[in-house]
Amino acid sequence: MPWRVHDVRLEGNRAFSDETLRLYVRTTANREFLGIPGLTWWLWLYELGASGRLGGALSRALMASGEPPAYHDTALVAADLERLTLFYHQEGFPQARVEAQYDTLRPGLLRITFRIHEGPPTFLRQITYAGLEHLTPIEQRTLMQRSALRHRPVDPQQLLHRRAQAQRYSELTLLEERRHLMEFLWNAGFAAVTRDSIRAIVIPARPDSFDLILQASTGPRYRLGDLYIEVDGPEPELHLDRDTLALPPIADSLAAGHAIITRRQESRLKSAFLIRMLRIQPGQWYSYAQLLNARRRLEATGLFTYVRFAPLWTDTTRLLGEAAPRLPLAITLTTRPRHRLRLETFMLQRSGPLTGTENELGTGVAATYENANLLGNAETFSLRTSGSIAGNFEEGLLTSAQIELTASLLYPYAITPFGGLERWLRLYDARTRLSLSWLTARRDALRLAIRGRGTARFRLELQHTAALTSLIDLIDISLSNPDTLSGFRAAFLDEVLRPIEDPVQRAQLLDDYTVPQINDALRYTLQAARLNPLLRDRGYIYELTFEAGALLSELLDRYVFTPGMHEGTLPGLPFFRQAASGNRLLYRPYVRLAVDLRQYRPLHQSTVLAWKLQAGWAQPLGQADVIPFDRRFYSGGASSIRGWSLRGLGPGRVRFADNVDGANLLGGEIKLELSGELRQRMLHRVLAADWIGAVFTDVGNVWLGPRNPGPDAGRFRFNRFYRELAWSGGLGLRLAWEYLIVRLDLAYRIHDPARTGTVLLPDGLHRPMLHFGIGHTF
Repeated sequence: MPWRVHDVRLEGNRAFSDETLRLYVRTTANREFLGIPGLTWWLWLYELGASGRLGGALSRALMASGEPPAYHDTALVAADLERLTLFYHQEGFPQARVEAQYDTLRPGLLRITFRIHEGPPTFLRQITYAGLEHLTPIEQRTLMQRSALRHRPVDPQQLLHRRAQAQRYSELTLLEERRHLMEFLWNAGFAAVTRDSIRAIVIPARPDSFDLILQASTGPRYRLGDLYIEVDGPEPELHLDRDTLALPPIADSLAAGHAIITRRQESRLKSAFLIRMLRIQPGQWYSYAQLLNARRRLEATGLFTYVRFAPLWTDTTRLLGEAAPRLPLAITLTTRPRHRLRLETFMLQRSGPLTGTENELGTGVAATYENANLLGNAETFSLRTSGSIAGNFEEGLLTSAQIELTASLLYPYAITPFGGLERWLRLYDARTRLSLSWLTARRDALRLAIRGRGTARFRLELQHTAALTSLIDLIDISLSNPDTLSGFRAAFLDEVLRPIEDPVQRAQLLDDYTVPQINDALRYTLQAARLNPLLRDRGYIYELTFEAGALLSELLDRYVFTPGMHEGTLPGLPFFRQAASGNRLLYRPYVRLAVDLRQYRPLHQSTVLAWKLQAGWAQPLGQADVIPFDRRFYSGGASSIRGWSLRGLGPGRVRFADNVDGANLLGGEIKLELSGELRQRMLHRVLAADWIGAVFTDVGNVWLGPRNPGPDAGRFRFNRFYRELAWSGGLGLRLAWEYLIVRLDLAYRIHDPARTGTVLLPDGLHRPMLHFGIGHTF
């Protein structure tokens, strides 16, 4: 009878953690659910399927999602012993020994313990870098500061002779140091350096220490030579031309260089654009990092399907008056077809102030035309038209429909007059995005129709590093023309406005949903992100946004259309004419600040802890006492405080209906939310998806600002806001495919600020809030 491995342990390891050593151990026991001893859920699924009692198809599915018994393998244990011993020897423990101990727990069940006898470690004493004396003192100091080894100079005047600081001898660290040296030398102009150019000489000094000499043969230092760029395009007509561009010298003492650009079947791409995107020039010191960045920028344009950089070693030259030879560079590019038409179907989830429902799910079709090189500088023009319908389980089969037309033009650089920002800020990348969109929609839940909603946007995307980006919306103008449908009075006026006694509030709410409006915004967003946007299993995304709205409309109102007067509206178009408002567009000036912090930390191979913090503040300006309703903050819903329905929370402790699920139509000018979620993968590849369980909790609310004429119970006060925080929690399930995540959450209200008293779970466990959505909650 084969023996099954119940447990694998490590003992005697003082220098390295269990997590580090387990990377070298292939012998494993069966996984335990949530780390509970003996609860081998996946083994149970496999054995249930292997029994064949549930039929062929279901049994095979259970076996595929489960885990076969982890039987003892003598050869595998022997290989583990060899790997662990080799690892210790490489890490400076030459006398280390590892042996395996077997303990019988019960017949057929084993515990395997790897007993490690580390022995004394060996250390580095002196470290000398030879062959780098020709580097400048600044270059030597920079090289030492970035070293993978811990050391300090023996003599401040001898930067290349160091004394190690408690540095244990490690072959893996020496390999890392060699890689570091190679990259440093490549970026300093020594393009001919290879792995064989750097040798480590280890000299025994004492029984427990070594002296190390890193001998580098750098070869000559190169300057970048002429650029030979070959572009192959998709055009069917025979086309061949060659441009030779004289590039100015980077210094008076250096000769100029050239860029020789050959284009085949590509008549539109401009040579000046290629030079701009490369940002490299003959005469500068050869730098591998700069070449990688140039390649990345070309690939990021989306125009090229193939990009290759290769030094031309056979064509190196030494120009008259220059000590360093020049190394020419060959760049090979292939462009994709200019025109592309794409038809697609899609699923959508929609929620927000304009939908009137939560978890509205739908489907649609779209057609997109793309021009990959509209003006010859890799600009991407796209024209997309889409139509969709959506429904909600609570409201009915069909609750909304819309048609949208969007045109956009994307420049892979900052256009004039902002092009200087790329050089001044030394940007990692830059883009300019121009877009126009027009939407017409019907929202049955609100008994409203959006006759037209147009948006024009001019955005600069300035990427400082791979993870840090500034988004600047210099122009963001939106026009909205709503209209009411049959039944609007019964669904909206009678039911929704009945609890609102203040006539100013009632009038403003009617304006929000029935009067044509205009808004112009100037917005800056600083975003730091490093994560997989679908999986969200590790990494972070931090975002800070400042926005000033309707300032341009205010200036036009006061100084252009009606000088010396303030009307609060602008002249509209005949399209916007309505009986209630005439031909006028309502605007409301404001400033708005929002913070969104999200982090994802893996606790185990299949466990993730995620948290989110959102805070916001908005303030009306001028004579306005509220901000536009689509720029207010709302709380409650599938991606917010999940114990409440969409926009069903706040402001403060106010309730807008006799029942507990009344919607907050006022929104708020202040918001605070905190959510935490623990995700645990329970099943692997069942129905081709991972089944992920989640435990979550959400805390937060929204409040009215000091100028809002709403009820005092909804206003933010420092001495009571913490008592008005809503609290919910619950359980969730996610089905994660490679391309899609479907989410189901069951949430309970733990504390409701709108109810008197401090009773926890005011609804008990019999009134959960069910949320269904696409993607992770955050």
